[in-house]
Amino acid sequence: AISVTIPVATGEDDKLFGSVTSQDIAEYLAQQGHDIDKRKILLDEPIKALGLYNVDVKLFTDVIGKIKVWVVKK
Repeated sequence: AISVTIPVATGEDDKLFGSVTSQDIAEYLAQQGHDIDKRKILLDEPIKALGLYNVDVKLFTDVIGKIKVWVVKK
């Protein structure tokens, strides 16, 4: 039951400047004391919109965990 909130800069119509990647998620998790390698965070593609995302994290062989990623306006 881990969640992370990532504030991002947005433009008109709440479009993100850039995107949220597995590297960004790993950095915010590290700030919370969770040391997870960015290669174990399974994103099909970078997140490019505000909202709530359920992201898979490969913990061990055949063990997948889920984290909630909130992408919000700065």
